[in-house]
Amino acid sequence: MLRFVATHPRILAFGVLLTLFSSFGQTFIISIFVPKILESFSLGTGEFGMLYAGATLASAFCLPYFGRMIDRVSLTRFSLFTGLGLVAACFTMAASWNVPMLFMAIVGLRLTGQGLLSLTASTTMARVFDEGRGKALSVSSLGYPLGEGLLPLLVVLLIHATGWRASWWILGALILFLLLPAMYSLVGRQSHTAKAAIAGAGPVRPRPSLYRDPIFYLLLPSNLFLPMVLTALFLYQIPLAESRGWSAATMASAFIGFAVFRMIASLIVGPMIDRHTSLKILPYLLIPAALGLLILVSFSSPWAAFPYLILVGVSQGMAGPVMTAVWAEVYGVESLGATKGAVATLGVIATALGPVALGILLGTGIGFDSVIKTCIAAALGVIAISWIGNRRLHARSPGRAVGDRPQ
Repeated sequence: MLRFVATHPRILAFGVLLTLFSSFGQTFIISIFVPKILESFSLGTGEFGMLYAGATLASAFCLPYFGRMIDRVSLTRFSLFTGLGLVAACFTMAASWNVPMLFMAIVGLRLTGQGLLSLTASTTMARVFDEGRGKALSVSSLGYPLGEGLLPLLVVLLIHATGWRASWWILGALILFLLLPAMYSLVGRQSHTAKAAIAGAGPVRPRPSLYRDPIFYLLLPSNLFLPMVLTALFLYQIPLAESRGWSAATMASAFIGFAVFRMIASLIVGPMIDRHTSLKILPYLLIPAALGLLILVSFSSPWAAFPYLILVGVSQGMAGPVMTAVWAEVYGVESLGATKGAVATLGVIATALGPVALGILLGTGIGFDSVIKTCIAAALGVIAISWIGNRRLHARSPGRAVGDRPQ
């Protein structure tokens, strides 16, 4: 892995940089500003929740269009366009004086930050690298846990020192004067071969329609399960802790294990993808998460929070590299941006529906234990479906399964 990083430092640094800065469109950063936003706009939590869900869904429906663009536009131009969009979203948030403007700012943050920066990073790694695709996706994914571990405290301190609106001006300026020049420096000087691989310079091979391909529906649940379930459980983590008599400090400490093991799993799974292909790893993706949920529902002692979040972190760390490699192996890299854009739309919808469904269930008196048992059963079902998908892919390609490495 170290030799691989030393051989390709610039393009890998580009991937890490994009996943790190995607944090500014993620819920864990935006949520820090929520109390100030509610106060400034005289919104209730329910009203803001509906507004945030609407903005998230609006951004999701834009992703397929921009996903197709990354297959046709040069990487330098597309990444700079995305970075400028994130800057504009930050400045709009800082200057927003009414709810419609706030809504547009959140749409921009979710689309460019959470959506397009992540999409650009993973698509670029999958397209530039072939034999080292798994390692490249693993390294570029390190920006996610780095952002989760480092940025919340820095943003809290920034808000305390300057106020919430000034913080968004500062964050926008940071992206404008740090991220954009760094992106141009890292990808604007790549070799001609790398540029051709990632710029869509040649004709784009037609992609079979995802929605008419039965295999797509056998692979998709593995992509949607973690975003839907973890977003819901993490959003309601304090009520979950209280239902078990755990303190908020216990959950916060356990989340350190989540971030650390997410990073470790991401680094380990990359070489495994290159050795075995992602399709062979896919059926095992949710097993750690299922075990973590089983521990969560079986034990009420505070120590259970640690293996629960550690095992969930392992599945989360594996998911990004594995699923991106799966779509590349099954549908090819030429139209990978369009493929991932379509999948990302469904993933964002899942993240919006998960908390709503859990909130409704809790509101009707259904407890966390019943919900978690249902999630475990769903995880086992998804694992079974992924096994079926693997067998179908082997049957589709006699003699060599889709994604098998040439010997």
